[in-house]
Amino acid sequence: MDASELDFEQVTEADCSLLLHFIEEAGYEESNHNIVNMFQWRHQYPLWKCATANYLLLLGIHEGKLFIYMPLCREEFFDEAITQAKQIFAKAHVPFMLSCFTEHQMEKVLKLFPACSSVCERDAFDYIYEAEKLRTFSGKKLQKRRNHINAFMIEYKDRYRYEEISSANLAEVKDFLYHWKETDTVDDYFRYEKQGAMDILDLFGKLPYQGGLIRIDDEVRAFVIGSLTSPRMVQINIEKADETIRGLYQVVEKEFLNHHYLETTLVNREDDMGLENLRAAKMALAPSGFIEKYRLRECNENNES
Repeated sequence: MDASELDFEQVTEADCSLLLHFIEEAGYEESNHNIVNMFQWRHQYPLWKCATANYLLLLGIHEGKLFIYMPLCREEFFDEAITQAKQIFAKAHVPFMLSCFTEHQMEKVLKLFPACSSVCERDAFDYIYEAEKLRTFSGKKLQKRRNHINAFMIEYKDRYRYEEISSANLAEVKDFLYHWKETDTVDDYFRYEKQGAMDILDLFGKLPYQGGLIRIDDEVRAFVIGSLTSPRMVQINIEKADETIRGLYQVVEKEFLNHHYLETTLVNREDDMGLENLRAAKMALAPSGFIEKYRLRECNENNES
């Protein structure tokens, strides 16, 4: 089944304004509904769209199965959008599946369609932090992180500087990313991750994000890109650093949050994808909470969960 057969069209860079309009209408803080995230992972997770005056439906594919993201719309149009999505799937005789739904939106779907079942996906939970904690790394829980920062400062205090990513240094950031972990054993995830980060750098000035870099001895050794998910929350979309330099990851994120999006009070550091090392790193930063996510599908005699 091709997405075009379901009345959906491929999402392209020309759709940025349309996506941003409906993302703002929806007001979600969930990371997969962030425009930078969408374009960062579009090679691994292609997107298709179906737009009306009231809502925008996004169609994704995972392991060969089509699914619907949360509809991008104002709350008053949510039921209309989900109902239309279900009708599109039914007309095409495709199992009705939904993914990346928050608890509130999941409950709305189950109220509309009691025949649907839901599964909580812990590996997809977004990690949420108090922005001030990551700007200062204060508190007993972050003592080990402060130790890393202190070690960095002892070695590099007079040798590093922070810069905002701009057209003037963009080529250097791309060069750093190109050579980042180039000697490591690569897998499909690594290739998609690196390609996605390069795509976002290529879209500099076209997507609403801000970025910063760390130079050590005048060479770019780390960078971070972030964007707003809501007026109160910034999402860390990309962060890359030379892992041989102790404390560099902590320093570049700290500098970024102290130079950009100063009005935000929360930081979304996305999910851990079920990777043990990533989960340990995110938990070590003492999250203040999570955004829980759910996968749903319609269950009946011919389509059991």
